Amino acid sequence: MAKRNISAGFRQRKDGKYESRFTINGKRYSVYAATLKECREKDAELRERIKNGLYVDNRNITLDRYYSEWRAARMGTVKGNTVLGMDSRYKNHISPALGHRRVADIEKREIVRLQKELAMKQKATTVNTTIVQVKGILNDAVADGIMAKNPAAGVKPLRVDAKEASETYHRALTENEQRTFMEYVRNEWLYEMIALLLCTGMRMGEAAALTWGDIDYINHVIHVTKTVSRSADGKFITGPPKSKSGIRDIPLNDTVKAVLKSQREKLETVHGNVASLSRSVFENVYGGMVYNATLNKTISNAIERMNGDGMRVEHFSAHALRDTFATRYIEQGGSPQVLKTILGHSSLSMTMDLYAHVLPNTKQEEMNSIHIAL
Repeated sequence: MAKRNISAGFRQRKDGKYESRFTINGKRYSVYAATLKECREKDAELRERIKNGLYVDNRNITLDRYYSEWRAARMGTVKGNTVLGMDSRYKNHISPALGHRRVADIEKREIVRLQKELAMKQKATTVNTTIVQVKGILNDAVADGIMAKNPAAGVKPLRVDAKEASETYHRALTENEQRTFMEYVRNEWLYEMIALLLCTGMRMGEAAALTWGDIDYINHVIHVTKTVSRSADGKFITGPPKSKSGIRDIPLNDTVKAVLKSQREKLETVHGNVASLSRSVFENVYGGMVYNATLNKTISNAIERMNGDGMRVEHFSAHALRDTFATRYIEQGGSPQVLKTILGHSSLSMTMDLYAHVLPNTKQEEMNSIHIAL
């Protein structure tokens, strides 16, 4: 039996959720939530919307209108990049198919049709991500009492015929490509940034967010505590890494110290004194932030020149520098466990899934160094 003696107007249902029911001008309204606190907040919000004439009856609310409310409820709880992806999927794929429909009238066959149409032009993993978003929206529509059950719940994800991660690892440069490429970018403004990425495995956003205060010559480490990402409105912002494991210290070796020394001298020559600890380590030629597109354009231009000189170089982006560092690290006998911490991976399995393909190349050498007395 439901518990009703919580507070006036509120009750706990048999399924454990909390419910508020009230009547305004002869019309009944209700809200549902997982906790009493959330239920009270939704109750107050609904009453305010009704008072200001902003409420749309659950039976008539369209998916487009509901998405606006659903999105607003998530602002501040998810990162800007996540919101950008969420909005892009909704605007380009979900809204054209379902946005005009009343939420309460949406049927499973419509979602299956959307899935099939997307599958004709997108990869299965991309389609599945969109359908997961639809399910999430409609799950909350059920919780809000707009529909009795989620019509997307029974829609099965498309089969992903993907190879193992070790068979589809990111592009890593061969040693010959690496040496030649670095020669072709040696006179570029962003040469030192490219060199740092190659020598530390840092992510592009992490390097763009580095300040001179992050370079610790006393303890011989680089403190990685922030990254550049996109906000919900598409602006570039500096904030904490995506996960706790992204906050880490990367040891400084002589090569990295030389790269940083060269970068400081370059900035001092062009922009004057850069002694401020809060100033960015890497800047564009005008003194502003270095964007991912700018760095990748520098890389692409170098590849074009290499190909123009008769070399056959497969295209790669800045992320390949991170993969190249990891590959060289393991090839030269580095520990995968230590590599995990340098790269900022959350688990050793993540590191091994991406770079285990390198280990067979060193197995024979390592086995030859093992001597067991019999």
